[in-house]
Amino acid sequence: MRHTDKQLQQPSRFPLVCFDLDGTLVDDTIYIWKTLHEGFKTNQTERERAYRDYFAGRITYQEWFEHDLKLLRAAGATHSGIVKVCRGLQVMTGAMDTLFALRNAGAKIAVISGSIQTVLDVQFPGFDFDYVLINRIDFDDQGRIFGGVHTPFDVEAKADGLLHLCQQMGITPDAAVFVGDNENDVWIAKTAGLSIAFNCKSEKLSDVCDVEIKEKDLRRVLPHILCASHSAVVP
Repeated sequence: MRHTDKQLQQPSRFPLVCFDLDGTLVDDTIYIWKTLHEGFKTNQTERERAYRDYFAGRITYQEWFEHDLKLLRAAGATHSGIVKVCRGLQVMTGAMDTLFALRNAGAKIAVISGSIQTVLDVQFPGFDFDYVLINRIDFDDQGRIFGGVHTPFDVEAKADGLLHLCQQMGITPDAAVFVGDNENDVWIAKTAGLSIAFNCKSEKLSDVCDVEIKEKDLRRVLPHILCASHSAVVP
């Protein structure tokens, strides 16, 4: 399905629309970190320990991020290898139509995600997002991982990311939309003026969102953002 000119020109009710990345804008992964660890066969015991330590408050998000990089580096992950994994994903059905429709409607488009910049670089090379709050892995001249920059806006802090962007734009959170799919999106969903659970994998997220869209076609979010009705479950 392609959007008509009338649909593309319909103004957005919301000046800011924020998307999660893994499982929302891109398909074939739940979390890119899990996909990378499984693809490179990193030490499962070590990564599960770090996961538990983070959610128990024993390590910071930055320490968790750096631990993941250490495991990937030890398993031989390189820039070319990570790009290959990212190329194995697919842009979510309807994602490009949705992004262009929102842009043509005058909305600013943001990605707030615990994923990595490489996924965006590979899957959306021709689209310039207005705001990107995401992790970044850095590589040396030989393509080896030598560091990176963690996002301060993941899990509970995704909500802080939305508030940060609203402040930059001079709008209130009620004027922002968030579209996500999993449990780490619960806090930001509670903060946005309109929250949409798409391709949802978390009952908690489904419970707090204004809208749940069960069909895996991102274009189904557009009527809720571009027109007045936004309290429904779409089959």
